Amino acid sequence: MKNIELALTLLIAGFVIVFVVLILLIVIITLYGKIIQSAQNAVSNKREKKLAQNKENTEKSAVKAIVREDIEEDDGEIPEEIIAVIAAAVDAVYGNKPHKIKNIKRSRSIRSSWGNAGIAENTKPF
Repeated sequence: MKNIELALTLLIAGFVIVFVVLILLIVIITLYGKIIQSAQNAVSNKREKKLAQNKENTEKSAVKAIVREDIEEDDGEIPEEIIAVIAAAVDAVYGNKPHKIKNIKRSRSIRSSWGNAGIAENTKPF
């Protein structure tokens, strides 16, 4: 009789341990799946935001290209408003010193002045 009681106790303990471990594995796998799913959603959200930014940048570059074409189609004259702004900037720099603007030419550089300054700064010899 003792052997049967011992066998039943071991059988029940074995079933309980197996089912507890199976339930624990199910919980771990479910949590792992949720963590991975949230990480994938974050990556896809970043990707979508980056695509939206790229789309905006291409739209902005298209607008810049249209503006640049409008400028290039111009007959080479600089608008009076731009000349006034340049004159005001020169006056602000020189102040009370006598100064005279002799010539204003449109830059044909593709890069901006800031880009050219950055290239000059980063490529000068040591």
